Amino acid sequence: MEKTDREYYTLDDMFVSKAAKGARSGEEEETQRRKAIREHQQLAARMEKCPYCFDSSELSKHLIIAIGTKIYLHLYALDIKNILVTCIQMDACCKKNNVLNSVPEWFRNALVKMFEAKDLDCVFLETNMSVKKRYHMVYECIPLPKEVGDMAPIYFKKAIMESDEEWSVNKKLIDLSAKDIRKSVPKGLPYFSVDFGLQGGFAHVIEDQHKFPHYFGK
Repeated sequence: MEKTDREYYTLDDMFVSKAAKGARSGEEEETQRRKAIREHQQLAARMEKCPYCFDSSELSKHLIIAIGTKIYLHLYALDIKNILVTCIQMDACCKKNNVLNSVPEWFRNALVKMFEAKDLDCVFLETNMSVKKRYHMVYECIPLPKEVGDMAPIYFKKAIMESDEEWSVNKKLIDLSAKDIRKSVPKGLPYFSVDFGLQGGFAHVIEDQHKFPHYFGK
């Protein structure tokens, strides 16, 4: 029997209390079930219209240039010099919190070598915003002339330091030269990151997603 301080706690009271607890538990389970169904429906709707999901009708299949087991490479429709590294499944990169978890290092090495052969540098950009809405995350490779590539770290460092909120809760500039983004930014926080060729770059935790432009890296 449950312990109670009330003096006249009868057997009937105990049954009523147990029944009330059971009813509340059932209501909570039903609420959780409805929430899960709603989230699944929202994700399915986003995947159907997502321009990056491999099975989506919105994806321009003729722009795909390489397919791996978890990711694929494709050209950016508005500027075919840019190459996008994208998870095949939206849910896979969302659960792992960034695309780099699924990108084999040789994919990145191959891109860098390809552009080096054309006497070009390249930067890799990733903007992870609206984490709760679970949008498809994309890792973008952009080629640059050598003289621009040499100056890119200075430009990005200055731009990141001047971006976002004046009084940031998180450190504005995170150096990725010693450790990668997965060990530098807590899981679940929106962020922008940039890497320079095969070198580590910088990351920035986004304080206000409404004020931070999604095209910041470009």
